[in-house]
Amino acid sequence: MAKPLIAKNKAKALSTALFLVGLAIILFLDAWWPGIMIVIGIPLALKQLLQGRLHDAAVSLFVFVGFFVIAQFNISWKILIPIFFIMAAIYILCKEWVSSSTGEDEEETPIDIDNDK
Repeated sequence: MAKPLIAKNKAKALSTALFLVGLAIILFLDAWWPGIMIVIGIPLALKQLLQGRLHDAAVSLFVFVGFFVIAQFNISWKILIPIFFIMAAIYILCKEWVSSSTGEDEEETPIDIDNDK
């Protein structure tokens, strides 16, 4: 995990303020769907970014902005489902390689179930 850019309470305050501004904008424009996906996703990703959780911020942005794009452009689920599975597989493989190359692997130790001794 990267070093936080600002204190946790300041990051929360900034993301809450951005969320409220976003709510005001979608209320004014009467654009609830899919605008609410952006209003939720961007402040969440900002808070994670400011707390030094870069990976979580990228995933949050990808998910919320992705659902916004899907809803906005009415993309067929017949196309999206295979793409989601392929992207999930790539994500899992990349995450495993990155964690093993940085030495973050945890050694697997067997659990002793027999506690009668």
